[in-house]
Amino acid sequence: MNAPSRQELALMLVWAFRDQKVESAYDPHADALTLYHNVMALPVEEAAAVISCARSGNIPPSDPLMLARWTRGVCLLREIIQQPMCELSIARPERESPAATAA
Repeated sequence: MNAPSRQELALMLVWAFRDQKVESAYDPHADALTLYHNVMALPVEEAAAVISCARSGNIPPSDPLMLARWTRGVCLLREIIQQPMCELSIARPERESPAATAA
């Protein structure tokens, strides 16, 4: 699956935070909730910029500092979304060979 473009991601963020009100919804849409949790994984300043801009629909923001934080936040969010899920497996310790224990 291809990662969404920055513009597509911006529209999805506005949908989740402004239209779906994911932060306060009783039973939020699963996609909005997924976006919310991934935004919460961003550094604090970038997350705050993404949330603020998405809530207001101010995409992209006109303030240069907010624009820098927004842009970095969206880029980081795209990287997070592109990562595959971790596959965990239970690993057992290897048994030591008799030669290793004799030494």
